[in-house]
Amino acid sequence: MKRRILFLIVFTAFIAVSPAQSTGIIADVLRQSVEQKVTSMQKLIQFDDLQAKQLYELELNYLFDVRKAENCKLCNKKKRIEKLQQKRDDGLQKILERNQYIKYQSLENDLLNENNRLWLDNEKPRVLSR
Repeated sequence: MKRRILFLIVFTAFIAVSPAQSTGIIADVLRQSVEQKVTSMQKLIQFDDLQAKQLYELELNYLFDVRKAENCKLCNKKKRIEKLQQKRDDGLQKILERNQYIKYQSLENDLLNENNRLWLDNEKPRVLSR
């Protein structure tokens, strides 16, 4: 009898801890991907460390909120995610300068690739004289 009770307690504890561990793993993966994304964008677009830190927080919060919205049973997921996207977009515009924002969006949406150095360079375009 005591063994059964002990077994039930251990089994219940194991079941309770298991989802928490998977949540922690997912959070770690999200953090790593956001860190990698912001670092690569910083190299390409050349924004400063303060902006990088703000972008990291913004992107991470966005991903966590989207994850919550996707797991919500009674919510209108599509509408909620659209609001989160708009909030993220507004935050990006506040953090980045206009040309940085355009480059960030272009890179993110695969409208521009990393190898297009002409457009990514921060130099002013040279005008060819005739």
